[in-house]
Parts: sequence; structure tokens; C-alpha cells
Amino acid sequence: MPTQDCEKYEDFLQVIGEFGTFQKRLLLWMMPVAFIFSFTYFGQIFMILVPKKHWCRIRELEDLPMKEQIDRGIPKKEDGDFERCFMYNVPLESDTTNMTNQTRTKIPCNNGWIYDREEIPYESIGTECNWVCDKKKLGTYTLIGFFLGSVVGCLWLGYVADHYGRLVALFLANCCALIGGLVSVVCKNFYCFVSSRFVAGMAMLNCFMCFYILVLENVGVRYRTLIGNLSLAIFFTLGACILPWLAYAIKNWRHYALVVSLPVALVILLCFLLPESPSWLISVGKVERAMKVLRKAARTNGKTISEEEWTEMKQCFELKFTDGRSTKKYTCLDLFKNFRRLVVTTILIISWMIVALVYDAHVRVVELFHTDVFITFSLASLVEAPAGILPIFLVDRIGRKPIVTASLLLCAVSSLCTGLLKSQWDVTIAAIVARFFVTVALNVCQQWASEILPTVVRGQGLSVVNVMGQAGVMISPVVIYTHHYYRSLPMFIVTLLLVIGALAILVLPETMNATLPETLEEAEKRWILSCRKRKIKNDQ
Repeated sequence: MPTQDCEKYEDFLQVIGEFGTFQKRLLLWMMPVAFIFSFTYFGQIFMILVPKKHWCRIRELEDLPMKEQIDRGIPKKEDGDFERCFMYNVPLESDTTNMTNQTRTKIPCNNGWIYDREEIPYESIGTECNWVCDKKKLGTYTLIGFFLGSVVGCLWLGYVADHYGRLVALFLANCCALIGGLVSVVCKNFYCFVSSRFVAGMAMLNCFMCFYILVLENVGVRYRTLIGNLSLAIFFTLGACILPWLAYAIKNWRHYALVVSLPVALVILLCFLLPESPSWLISVGKVERAMKVLRKAARTNGKTISEEEWTEMKQCFELKFTDGRSTKKYTCLDLFKNFRRLVVTTILIISWMIVALVYDAHVRVVELFHTDVFITFSLASLVEAPAGILPIFLVDRIGRKPIVTASLLLCAVSSLCTGLLKSQWDVTIAAIVARFFVTVALNVCQQWASEILPTVVRGQGLSVVNVMGQAGVMISPVVIYTHHYYRSLPMFIVTLLLVIGALAILVLPETMNATLPETLEEAEKRWILSCRKRKIKNDQ
């Protein structure tokens, strides 16, 4: 075991500086990474948009105004709306009689479709390839391809992050985002596009999360919440708000796909400038390289440390590694090898699945309100800012567990109101409030999970949690689809899930003011299964 003198180096940030110029530079670089992350996360939405209002193309009537084309050639449904996928076999020569409407035959569209360009003022791949009617599921399949890619990416890159470094995983993730994005630009059919989105999906979360972990491992406990939330609150929100208007202004889905993909190259270049996480380097025995990073950080922070202290610090790190605490190659399976680890990891997975599902459900539910997609998306994205800033002031004062529990329960109440209220404005306001609370829970849960999991499996552990979160996201459209059976059913399901999630997280350990655990043994000492708010001592 390390000597008594080595205890002062357990938290080396207190020696080199917890939030000096070195850490501020990392925060500065984290901001554009968070901004670009929003492009990778949401960019596909505006590539596959199809107007809700579309009708069969009738070549004989193309010279007429659209309204007259529809009146003459498109049959009506029982609710009085015009059919989207059927036309009359013979169009009317005049729109002054309804008698002929009743004698003509209704047939499927056979000459393509016309789209309401006031709703979506540009050609998307969905309208270019006519992903409507019997092909309407193809747009959904491209999203599924993206999320399947994210599952593969989370597992693969999580392993890379823990065995080859945070920067290697960050580099590979953003290479996937760039390659997938650039291939999407030249795609002309479904198979090419869904394959490119699978590759881009492999970058999902890891294109930012690896940087998030790296930065979190380099700042002091007091500043962890600030660093973890500030860039997401401001720059992720800014990117999400700008995204729809980029598509609206560019008016060409291929040019738009190129514009949202190219900035990823900046993050790839950044990987060659950033320092690797010294915590990870020490945990895998690369002490010499870790010392170079720490020396540079100390100089940048203006700290004067004697050569004797550096030598002592290095010896302590080497002793810590050779003592048997970091010699084993860990995998995510080690998180399930005894009852306590199994319970904590399972609860992390369940809670993250619920939070991710509910978050995505509240992103999607606005589509049911029949509002302008560009305005609605931007307004809903604005919620990300206060939901990211609020934890900065509260998490380190009252703890992770109370914040997440309260957020989930308040989101449950707001979701229930969304299902019960009748007025469109009341429903919309309740949905936005619910989106705010679930975003708070999402932001805090991400930081909380990274603080619970130890350094040796943090990347892999977060990848497992995020993989299951993506599984929850894939279920979200199914939950929203249940509104076809009963209008309020999606929000009732969401409410039930939120209550289950709030109860489940009560037994997780509180990590307020605690240093990040490095080994599974150290973490396990802190994983006391208790509903009470239990403060962790750093010397455990």
C-alpha cells in the first residue's frame, strides 16, 4: 500500500491546481466541442423531414394552382381532409361539380407527389426519394440505423477510452461523425443513406462524452459541476437552436449535411493538441507520460513544485500501480461481479434508460401539436440553457440525489398535466415545463454516473449506461405512437416511468464533494445501498 507520505498525492489536483489556467483552457475548448456535438446529435432530423401535407402528383393538372389541383384530382377522407396517398383515376375537367367525384375510382399515386413548400421550404432526402405512404417508414429506419450505430459506437469506443485513452476514443468517434456525414451528402438512395447514418451514429455521445470525461478528471471537486454543465447549457443549446435555421436558410439538404459535418474536423484536429487524462494514464501504469502532463499543467497554473516533490509524486504513482490496484485489465463485466456492483450498475442503467426515453419523448411530442417544426424545435431547445445552468448552483449545495429525484417527480407531474389538459396552449406549456425538468435530470445524471463509476472502467461503464439509454431512446417513438389509441396515453406511460425512475435512484450513493474513485475496490466502499443522503468521505 502507498505510504503515509503518498496520501497527499491521492488528489494530485490539489498540488497542481484545481481550476487554474490549465483547466480553463480545457473548458474553452470544450465549448466548441459541445456546439458541434449538437450538430451530430440533431443534424439528421432536418435531412429527412417530409411535410405533413403532401398529395399525389397529377400531371394533367400541373399547370393549375395547387389548391385547384387538389380539389380536382384528390379524394377526401371521412374527416374531410384530403388523401395523402390516393388520387382519382380521372381528374375533373372543372372544379365546379362534385357529382363526378362520387363516380370516379380512387387509385394509389403513380406519378410521384407534390409537397407543401410552405411547411418545409426545401428538398430533403425524404421528399427527393418520396419516403411517404408505403415508404414512410424509411425515414424512421434511418433513425434506427443511426441509433444502432450509437450502440456499437458506445461499446467499442468505451473500451477504447479505458484501454487506449480518452483522446484516441475522441479521435475515432469524430472520424466516424465526419466520414458518415460526408458520405451522407452523396447518397441517392435509402441503403446508402442508412449506412452512412449508421457510421455517423457510432460517434453519438462519444464525440463529446470522451472529452467530457477527460475534462472532469482534470478539475477539482468544487468545479466539477460548473465544468460539466456550462458548455452544454450554453453551447449545446446554441447549436441546437441554430440548426433548424441553417436548414431553412441553406434550402438544400446536401449542402446542409455538408455544413453540419465539416466542423467535426475541428474536433479531430483538437485531439492532437489536448493532453491525455493523467488519471487514466496513472490507472494504466503510464506514469512517466502522466508526469509530463502534470508538470505542464502545474507550469500553466503558475504552481512552483520542487524536483523532490515531483520525484516523490512519481514514486507514489508507480507504487500505487505496482501495488496491485491497477495491474488488472478491467472490462465492463467487472461491474456485475458481486451483488453490490450488480445493484448499483443495474440502477444506473434503468434510471438512465428512463431519463433518456422520457427526454426523447418530450422532444418528439411537440410534433403532435401541429406547430411549425423550425420554430417549435428552436423554442424547445432553449429549455436546455436554464436546465443546464440550474444544476451549477444547486448540485454541490444540496446533492445529486435530491436534484434528480425532485426533477423526475416534477417532470412526472408536468407530463401528467400534458395528458390531462385540453387547451392547446395549456398542453404546450405543460410539455415545455416537463422538458425542462427532464433535461435537468439528464444533465445531472450524466455527471453523477461518471462520479459513481471508477476511473479504470469509467469509459466502459458510461458506454454500457449510454448504450442502454439509446435502447430507451429507440423505444420512445413507440411510446409516442400510442397516441393513435388514446391521445393522452404517451404522457401517462411517461409519468409511470418517471415515478419508477425516481424511486430507483434513491438507493444510489451521493457523490457531492467526493473525489473521483480510481479503482473498483475504492468505488465499492462508497456504494452503500441506502435511501438516505449519505456524504462520502474522500479518505474512504
